[in-house]
Amino acid sequence: MMKHTHLLFFILLASIGYAQQRTVSGRVTAANDGTVLPGVSVTVKGTTVGTSTDAEGRYSIRLPGESVLLFSSIGFDAQEVPLGSRSTIDIQLVASSRTLGEVQVVGSRNASRTRLDSPVPVDVIDIKPLQESAPQVSITQLLQYVSPSFHSVNGSNAGDAGSALNLAQLRGLGVDQVLVLVNGKRRHKSSNVNWGGLGNGATGYDLNAIPTAAIERVEILRDGAAAQYGSDAIAGVINIVLRKAVDQLTLSATASTRRRGDGTITRTSANYGFALGKNGGYLNATAEFATQAISLLPGRDDAGLYLGPIYGGGANTRAYDAIYTKEIDEAILASRGIDRHFFDRRGGGSNKAKDALLFFNAAIPLKDNAEVYAFGGISHRSSQFTAVYRLPGWTERNNSFLYPDGFLPNMENTITDKSLAVGIKGKIKGWNVDLSNVYGRNDFGNDITNSINASLGLKSPTTFDAGKYNASQNTGSLDFSRYFDKALHGINVAFGAQYRVETYQIIAGEEASYSKGDLKPIYKVDTTTTGVTYLNNVGSIALNGLSPGSQIHAGFRPANEVNVARAIVAGYVDLEANLTKNWLLSGALRIENFSDFGNVTTYKLATRYGITDYLGIRGSYNTGFRAPDLAQFYYTETSTSFQQGRAIDQVTAANTSAATRALGFPKLTPERSTGYAIGITAKPLRNMELTVDAYQVDVSNRVGNTGNFSATDQNLPLEVRNLFVQTGTTQAKFFYNSFSSRTKGIEFTGSYRTPIYRGNLSLLVGGNFVRNEVTSVNTPKGLEAYQYIIFNEGEKARVTTNIPGQKITLQGIYTEGRFTYLLRTVYFGSVTTASALNATFPRPDYFFQTLRPIWVTDVSVGYKFSPALQATVGVNNLLNELGDYTDPKLDALRNPSIIGIQNGSAGIQPFVRLVAHF
Repeated sequence: MMKHTHLLFFILLASIGYAQQRTVSGRVTAANDGTVLPGVSVTVKGTTVGTSTDAEGRYSIRLPGESVLLFSSIGFDAQEVPLGSRSTIDIQLVASSRTLGEVQVVGSRNASRTRLDSPVPVDVIDIKPLQESAPQVSITQLLQYVSPSFHSVNGSNAGDAGSALNLAQLRGLGVDQVLVLVNGKRRHKSSNVNWGGLGNGATGYDLNAIPTAAIERVEILRDGAAAQYGSDAIAGVINIVLRKAVDQLTLSATASTRRRGDGTITRTSANYGFALGKNGGYLNATAEFATQAISLLPGRDDAGLYLGPIYGGGANTRAYDAIYTKEIDEAILASRGIDRHFFDRRGGGSNKAKDALLFFNAAIPLKDNAEVYAFGGISHRSSQFTAVYRLPGWTERNNSFLYPDGFLPNMENTITDKSLAVGIKGKIKGWNVDLSNVYGRNDFGNDITNSINASLGLKSPTTFDAGKYNASQNTGSLDFSRYFDKALHGINVAFGAQYRVETYQIIAGEEASYSKGDLKPIYKVDTTTTGVTYLNNVGSIALNGLSPGSQIHAGFRPANEVNVARAIVAGYVDLEANLTKNWLLSGALRIENFSDFGNVTTYKLATRYGITDYLGIRGSYNTGFRAPDLAQFYYTETSTSFQQGRAIDQVTAANTSAATRALGFPKLTPERSTGYAIGITAKPLRNMELTVDAYQVDVSNRVGNTGNFSATDQNLPLEVRNLFVQTGTTQAKFFYNSFSSRTKGIEFTGSYRTPIYRGNLSLLVGGNFVRNEVTSVNTPKGLEAYQYIIFNEGEKARVTTNIPGQKITLQGIYTEGRFTYLLRTVYFGSVTTASALNATFPRPDYFFQTLRPIWVTDVSVGYKFSPALQATVGVNNLLNELGDYTDPKLDALRNPSIIGIQNGSAGIQPFVRLVAHF
């Protein structure tokens, strides 16, 4: 009887609950023209209960009495409606002014400008859906797969410390020819000078020092903008807009691994916003922690497998022969209990790394339409680069008592990045006024482990402090702007001034990291005028030829230390005039003065004409410049490169050095550019946007790194020959304004969002077809015989063919109920690299490698367990694209490998992610 009583009780409760629910129905239309809206999402706020409107815009939903309905659709502002006692609710949704093009900050100082009515091309990329669905986790890789004109690959394609960074390019131009802003304010660069990869001899922006979870959106201005923003903006501007959300905690955790179980990546983040006061103030803070395991080279399982002699003496200079055969090597390997994979090359895969990042964005409203704002953060990152194994048979580089099986040296980079922006903005007599100061500093530490200074013999340490360097930037700005709506059809006037101080410092390492232990002084016997005999020091000589300094990267010498600064004063004016309802004309003029090389003036003109409400044409003309970075003036270093499998010690001389001047290279001067662009914009449907733009950028006097001058050349000046002896190197290279270039291209973007079936579909398409060519080479007078060394084939390939000339991205995201699906494929065109085989005079030999085009396909599926929790699983490189090994010349190399400069692909890479919102 008791069981039946319980059953009746639960039936009664269920009946009461059912009776409290009721059915609500209605119709949803557009507020502007009354058209019905199918596919509108209708949900009960705070639950997973929901439906969507049918083809006639009608809906019906059963829900509890005390509920709030949420109506949302792409292209319209969301609307919340308390249920009350109504059973029929008709809704009119207002078209969003922020449909597909968020109101932009970059490229225009008109506060209401959007990307489609801009006279220059601007991409506005919402980061949130990519953070939830895309396999990539860093901001550079997220942008690499969605922005056709943006290019960045794994930093390990660069050498040494550059492997810790993923530098970015726009439109195929240099990594130092793009400017980065945060919340519209100039950001500081990395202090590192990169070798190899995308930025040979260049400094760039370390975007990955900003936590991905702190970013709301990224705006990419694909047009020269030096007249608006100053130095570096030759190719365009990347503006990172930080999050402002309050009262929401977002947690995210992602893990992925490569197909061979190497290169495992994890990234965990937390973002929370606090309301400050009751008038819209906020403090949004982000903490992020990431790890990355070391990985093998991209490509097949035998990528980076060493094929030459291992244990034989002089293995660095000899191949197998009748005396030292491959069979002898194999027998020694077997006796040691190891195989050839023990000596695999690692450089070119991902580094072992740990990142800890903190960032914030805040504002407090004041009275009289003003607010105080601040943003910035700190990151501490460690990165371990492992390069080419130093084999036991490399007798000039190894000590068999310390390392009987050779050694794999590590470069341990510790990178600390700090930034802080503070400002106040408001209105004064109708003018928008913004007073700000932004400070940023980047510190790079270099420790060398598991290494040796062979010239010191058994006295050599195995761990070295190789020195440090840092760079800082402090920028004070005062900006004014105002929109005059009654002048013509509206005029926006902006002007301002800026004062910037940049610093650069190199700190020497410990003596063992750079010294050459077998270097002995040379004396000659001389006599005084009175006939007294004495010894005169005339130089030094190396006695045993053992490699000096810490292997992989020698330390900075006391003579390399610098602590320099320069000041820049700038003023600008920026005008936008709507001459008619459909015709926009804009122009900017900027004058800058650099304390180290004087004045630079740039200007820009741009226009857009709306042929109809959905079709417009636009064009621009600009002049630009890039000031050589302080590091390019003063940086000097000693490192090891590999030519035909042989290790070669090289020195890079500072542009200010005596050796540079003696050879005939002048002081660096600014790069100058001229850019042209013409394009069309179209919006054929409410939620569809299309843009096509053609462009040409001419850059004169680009700063490059020369090829290698050889120590065997007896015609080199005494200062250069002394440099070889002092550093124990056999080749030298120099910074110089060595060439001019022309970049031509066509880029297109398209996006479409629509309700379909019971969900919403978002499509994205984009492409960039670019061609770079060298238009002239600057050979200093007296160095004509060295023309193929001053601008060599390696440098030519870096600026013309080292990045894909074609890139196409196709992406779709479909959301239905609790599920979100992503399918994306990206086409990376062919690339050709050039690697030095020697320093032969007058024309060195190079190995050219052409990599065929590849398609990289990503897929993911996300599921919402609740409104607060979503899980996503997926795969990067679903089709397991490994790279191109079809070049028969690869068989002649001792380390046949594919350097993943197209996209850094290492084959299929699954991932899993959890995202929670509270």
